[in-house]
Amino acid sequence: LIFSMYKKIYILFLFSAAFNHECPPLDTLTVNLNQNNWEIPYINSWDELEVVTWNVKTFPQSNYTVESVVEIISDLLPDIINFQEIGDLEIFEELANDIPAYTFIHTNYIEDGGLSGFDLGIAFREDCVSLNSHMTLFSSDGWEFAYRYPLKAELTWECGEAIIDFEIINVHYKCCDDGFNRRLQASNILKNYIHNQINSGLEENIIVAGDFNDEINDPQSSNSLWPLVDDPEYVN
Repeated sequence: LIFSMYKKIYILFLFSAAFNHECPPLDTLTVNLNQNNWEIPYINSWDELEVVTWNVKTFPQSNYTVESVVEIISDLLPDIINFQEIGDLEIFEELANDIPAYTFIHTNYIEDGGLSGFDLGIAFREDCVSLNSHMTLFSSDGWEFAYRYPLKAELTWECGEAIIDFEIINVHYKCCDDGFNRRLQASNILKNYIHNQINSGLEENIIVAGDFNDEINDPQSSNSLWPLVDDPEYVN
């Protein structure tokens, strides 16, 4: 599970950018628990932006999946969650209804004529993050991205006097078989896109989060993420 960010690039499990302003907002939202089966650390800090990426593995796995995911999110309470491998959009929307403190968006590849049965989703806290726009990327590069076209959202995080506008891109790279070459080409496409966004002045802050099905510390010969991690603008 990987995060990355341009103009300053970070690849990590949890991204946190600190600001020194008074928070929380007056309309702070709460999440109500239906169960409490695990001790999961609380990570929310009102003067920071927390971003989580989560492959929920052919969601839902069982009749208890929604309740379990609600508990985990309620315990963590991050600002943004990126989901991969959503297998049932109706159940995913049930999850969204159970956590009204968050806004959920998702792809719908089958309805849009795509080949993937696993969708991507993004959830964000309504009391500190607002959605400006969202779309899928790289419609002509389905093979490279395993027909799971990246989900892009343009967001604004705000708490007190602290404001940051940024773009987040949720990805789920191909695994197995011919996955290495497809991931490598996807990394090159993504790198070129990010550089174009920055160099053209369209966006300064870009977070790429998701399941890359690879490790960032592999040698170049076996690292399909090399176009990204070898970029001098990255900070790991």
